[in-house]
Amino acid sequence: MHPHTHALISLCATAVALTLAGCGTSDPPGQDTDGAPTSSTGETTDGPTTDNVTEASGSCGDGVLDAGEECDDGADNGADRPCTPKCTKVACGDGYQGPGEGCDDGNTEDGDDCTSACQAPGCGDGVVSVGEECDDMNTDNSDGCLNSCQLASCGDGHVYVGTEPCDDGDGDNTDDCLDTCELARCGDGFVQDGVEACDDGDGDNSNECLTNCKPARCGDGFVQDGVEACDDGNEINNDSCKNDCSAPASCIDGVQNGGESDIDCGGLHCFGCLDTKVCDDNFDCKSGYCHEGQCVTPRHCRDIRDLGLESEDGIYSIDPDGQDGPLDALQVFCEMTFNGGGWQAVFNMMDKPIGEAAAQAMLDAITVNAPADVVLPDSNSPAILTEGLVLADFTEAVFGWAPTSGSDVARYGRLELAEGLAGVCYLDGYCGAGVDVGEFDIVPTGNTRLLRTGDGDDFPHVGLGFDEQIMLWGYDRQSSIFSNWANWNDQNMCCKAGNIEAIEVPGWRYTIYVR
Repeated sequence: MHPHTHALISLCATAVALTLAGCGTSDPPGQDTDGAPTSSTGETTDGPTTDNVTEASGSCGDGVLDAGEECDDGADNGADRPCTPKCTKVACGDGYQGPGEGCDDGNTEDGDDCTSACQAPGCGDGVVSVGEECDDMNTDNSDGCLNSCQLASCGDGHVYVGTEPCDDGDGDNTDDCLDTCELARCGDGFVQDGVEACDDGDGDNSNECLTNCKPARCGDGFVQDGVEACDDGNEINNDSCKNDCSAPASCIDGVQNGGESDIDCGGLHCFGCLDTKVCDDNFDCKSGYCHEGQCVTPRHCRDIRDLGLESEDGIYSIDPDGQDGPLDALQVFCEMTFNGGGWQAVFNMMDKPIGEAAAQAMLDAITVNAPADVVLPDSNSPAILTEGLVLADFTEAVFGWAPTSGSDVARYGRLELAEGLAGVCYLDGYCGAGVDVGEFDIVPTGNTRLLRTGDGDDFPHVGLGFDEQIMLWGYDRQSSIFSNWANWNDQNMCCKAGNIEAIEVPGWRYTIYVR
């Protein structure tokens, strides 16, 4: 109340006895119209009759700011005014809904119908009120609290960043987002429309739906249980599985399949093919040799050379009478680097000491034939190993000497017969002492001589010699200015062994090759 108003009231009270008209017609303070005394507080027994009810204690509501009052607007005090009926300034939590307040429930607690800021609770005010699960004061639906003040959850239609890959809120598992808020993928057990043909989610490729979410079919590379007998994943009918997946390939089905190089032969699983059958490599052939796409069987080392099958010295397989003949295939040592190659070793003898025993050992070996076998350069053959060879197919023979076991023949006599070597003495059986063997071209002297077997009775020779006295390959039991072993020196004088000083170097060897 304004101070001037307070003074005017006091003046009227003083002059009340002089004139009633100057102060109005209302009863003086402390009296009602019946002259009965009223409460000194100015309150009525029924309380305020207008919106501006004054609930004064003492002088509250008289418009005068007395001690203990925060305010006193007189008739303007009220529950909805800046000054309450208790002459206190309106404040949130005082129970009066004053200016600027949306509500006031007399407390400053949140969670009820009126917030501690005296506003009606609402989503987005930062206060979790009744009916709200959260309130983060933002409108971001990608965090843990939606702008509806509900906690984010799978199926709410909003993607919770960092927690959900997707959330379409539709509960449909045939689109690109599952009802578990995971992106649809092959193998999740749900068929995605327009993307997958099937999806059984079991990781099994032996049933009707593959792990790539495509229906099983013949040619997919997986055998479908109860439906297919095989499935190699291609459309080739001559491999390990027929095109209709009805049966796996076999080596007896009369069809080129299963990796076979020819019908029911070759490849990894079938027997090797016979000669003239189709082959991809040596492994496809029974003989072990594939030449220009066909299996071949070499009959001797010369075939191996002529067909270009091998070029290094070594042990190789031959079949002397071919695959159709009665003779078995065998292994022999082929000299592929000596004098054009293609030579088969049939005899070898390492260096021997001088003496009757050594001479007898050589005679015992070269006068006996035995089955063809591997003859290595550092071996001692028990016999000439020609049995089982078709000697008619061989046209050349070399009786040679080499300075060491690891070197090629350096000095030799070469016999060549166009009609073949069948019946040649030593090679095809021993023909006796002093019997002609044939015309030999001698290397390195260049001579050609008719050589015969040694004669132990008339002249004590073992091997090959001429003029009844000169031994060129073998042993001379008579004395020699060098030794009793010969190495194709056919220029010596009479009665001496045909040798040179090199025969005394340890490691030399005698050998016989045929080609």
